[in-house]
Parts: sequence; C-alpha cells; structure tokens
Amino acid sequence: MSDGFPVEAPRSFEEFSACEKLQEALDPPVPAVVPAWHLWELAQAGAVLRVCFDGLGMAREPLGLVLALSQGTALRAVLYGVRRDLAQPEEVFGAIVAEIFSQAQNKNATEILWPFDPLEPRWAELFLEVLGAEARRYELRRDRSGEIRYLRALASLPVGKGPLPKAWKTAALKGFFPVNTTRPAPGGLREPASWNLHLTAPHLVLEIPGRGMASLPTSLAKPWRGAWEALEAYLDRGYALAGLYRQGDRAFLVLERKSADR
Repeated sequence: MSDGFPVEAPRSFEEFSACEKLQEALDPPVPAVVPAWHLWELAQAGAVLRVCFDGLGMAREPLGLVLALSQGTALRAVLYGVRRDLAQPEEVFGAIVAEIFSQAQNKNATEILWPFDPLEPRWAELFLEVLGAEARRYELRRDRSGEIRYLRALASLPVGKGPLPKAWKTAALKGFFPVNTTRPAPGGLREPASWNLHLTAPHLVLEIPGRGMASLPTSLAKPWRGAWEALEAYLDRGYALAGLYRQGDRAFLVLERKSADR
C-alpha cells in the first residue's frame, strides 16, 4: 500500500456506495455502472476490489478503483479507472497496479489481463510502453448490421517476471509496413484514407487518432472504427500489439507477428 495513495478494499457499505458514484467520473469511461450492492456481493464471493483513496481518515474519498476476477491462471480486470479530474492520474493508477500485482501473487496467478481500447493512445501507451505489456487477445461486440461497436485488446502483464522484451525497438522503423494511410482533416485532425489487411511482414504499424477516439467528431469517428476491423484481422492471424510510438501529434500502434494464422 502506498502511503501517499492508500489502496485497499472498501471498509463499509458507504465506501461501496462511493465506488458506485465514482464510476460516473472514471477514465476510461465504463459502459455501465455496477451498483454498490453488486460490488459488495462480488467482493464477498472472492473478487478483488481495490480502491485508491485520498487519505486515511473517516471521510476519505475514492480516486480510482479496479475490480478483478480470477480467470484460469490469470487475474482479469473487468472494471478500472481513475477520476477524470485528477492532477496526478499516473500516480494513482500506478498505486492501483502495484496492489493488483500483489493480489495476483497471493492468488498464484501467472498473468494480469487489462482490457483497453487500442484506439485511445493514452491507455495504449500506458499498458504497452510504460508497463511493458503486449496484447495478443481481444474481445468485441457487433451491432445487428455486423459492424464492430466495441473492441478491447487484452494487455497481458506477467506476474513475477518483469516487463516483456520489446524486440521491435531494436528494428528499423522504416522497415515496418503500414496497415493504413491517413490524410489531414479539419481541425488539425486526420482521417483514414486506405487500409491494407493482407500484410505478412514481421512488424506493422497502424495509425490511430492522435488524441483518441473521444476527441473526434462523429463524422470522423465512424471511419476510424475501421481500425478495429484491421486489428481483429491481424490479431486473428497471430499478430500482437507490441507497442506505441508517437510522431508529433500522431500515434501509431506497433504490431508484431508472433505465430502463423490461427
């Protein structure tokens, strides 16, 4: 537990209720708020619920949280985030991650899985670069027309082994093949111009919105969802999300081939 940002389980039902309210202000946003009574029942059933508080007193307020469930030999985060208005979100989330590693070791888990939207560069950079994870798996939802409405990559953090080696960092970026091309759009933004879903090179790059999907107007958000389709295609063919690099205000995911087509 960090002295600056204590991370622990809620002590009372009032704190569970505070966690319910906190979900309305989390970054990343949650698709649906989990009620306090449901959080309490999950914790009683063995789920890991850890909350970062702003102090040690009776009137302490939650700054961030994580809810994780055991999934085979993994501990999988199903709900997490920090308050959007925080001045030090990295410190708060870092304290939460440290506590989850401790809980994973107590449960003899071999990895921690964190779902994140790979089109949000802030979170992709945090998991893939700062924490040294990679993502080979994903989950998605489609609407009735078959269009992807939601895709989350599953960042894998090994427990007790340190960050994964990043082979792509020793390769020449100029040899990485682009999955997409983009062109300037109004407001200093960019929009997709073309996609290539048939590449087989060891390393690929996929440009994503430099400020994230949440910053885009509806007219640009829809074409950028094609990046989810591209990620589905390449992850299904044995690629992994290995990193993220920036070029000015542009952001690029690095895909690394791990195996043949599945």
